[in-house]
Amino acid sequence: MPTTNSIADAIQACLPLQHKTNNKNDLLKKKESSDASTEASDDANEIRAGVTNRSSLCDVSISMTIQNMLTLDPENMTYTAMFEIDFKYRLKDYIDLFQLHDKELDAENFQFPFIICNTVETEELRSNHFFRVCDENTKASDVSMYGDPINVKSRLTNENDVSKAIKCEKYCLVGTYRYHSNGTHQPFDEIFTFFKIATDGRPGTEYLTLKFHDDDSSFVAFRKQVRDYVAVDDPVALDVDMSHEYNESSGPTYPRVYLFQRFRHRSLEDFLKFYLLPSCLPILLIFSAQDNGSDSIIETVALSSGLILSDIALLFVNDSPDLTFSEQSLIFNLAYLIFGSIFSSIIGDTNSISEKYRFSVIVVVTLSMPLSMLLAMYHRYIAEKDNKAIVNYLKKQNFDKLKD
Repeated sequence: MPTTNSIADAIQACLPLQHKTNNKNDLLKKKESSDASTEASDDANEIRAGVTNRSSLCDVSISMTIQNMLTLDPENMTYTAMFEIDFKYRLKDYIDLFQLHDKELDAENFQFPFIICNTVETEELRSNHFFRVCDENTKASDVSMYGDPINVKSRLTNENDVSKAIKCEKYCLVGTYRYHSNGTHQPFDEIFTFFKIATDGRPGTEYLTLKFHDDDSSFVAFRKQVRDYVAVDDPVALDVDMSHEYNESSGPTYPRVYLFQRFRHRSLEDFLKFYLLPSCLPILLIFSAQDNGSDSIIETVALSSGLILSDIALLFVNDSPDLTFSEQSLIFNLAYLIFGSIFSSIIGDTNSISEKYRFSVIVVVTLSMPLSMLLAMYHRYIAEKDNKAIVNYLKKQNFDKLKD
């Protein structure tokens, strides 16, 4: 039979730290009246100590309002946005999980420990904290940040309200964030803008569950055109569990929520600039081929040299560090123009323009545009195939394939 002292020690160990007392006799007197609460606390401690797979002791509802997409920087693969992010959770679960019983019941004393992983820089413009006192069975996802202020409190004066309170907090942020894209696909590229919301990894956060609340979110600004990129479909929210080692499956996992929006490049302008226009330039060679003068072939070669220089100038328009599809098109047209000019000059007579020369120039000019269009179709096919694969990887949460 266990002794009275051993029972008192066991009870004291199960209780939260701030409720412990050195008076074991007092604890024994209170045992019968607080049997139910002690068993509940004991169960919670057993879950926290003994679970190997991640279990939820506090459900957190996340919602977002995208106010404005300010800028897009393809060179650095970043975008700047102004947005609001909201967190809602049951106050009692949060206090029990992080052992915050000694905190005053002021709304600003409880703040969710979040970070945005793909941040370059972020500025907090303002924040708002309050409690909604609801029924004890009300879930955080059932509560809205907006609407009726009757049950809203900034401070709880009655401890009985702790079990009924849903903590609501809103942060208004403006910042620069990295996005995912394959820059070599320009001008048929797509970008995937992310908000990667995670916890700061403090002890206890592995027992949180993050769920995105669509009904409390607004993505109007996320669907608007940014520069020459237009939104494709609606934003997609992903609930993710990820270990501390990122790729390792061992050890605790931590909850994250990823919100991404797909944007497609409006490629018409770049298509005209880098595919159609260079393929049309050889047409000018036909005019010199109609001249029967003795210097006509030399004039044709000189004209070809000028056209080559114009293509080279277009190469410097693109600042991408990678060899993009648009630059590949320019290089192809340069090589084709050089080859066509040399081929026609070899066939022609140095003293006069022959029929063979005229025919070779016409062939070179005629084939220039179809070949350039075939190259554009091939580039677009490759880009669309890769972009669809990225969407598939995201939906399956295969971030290793994205290398992101």
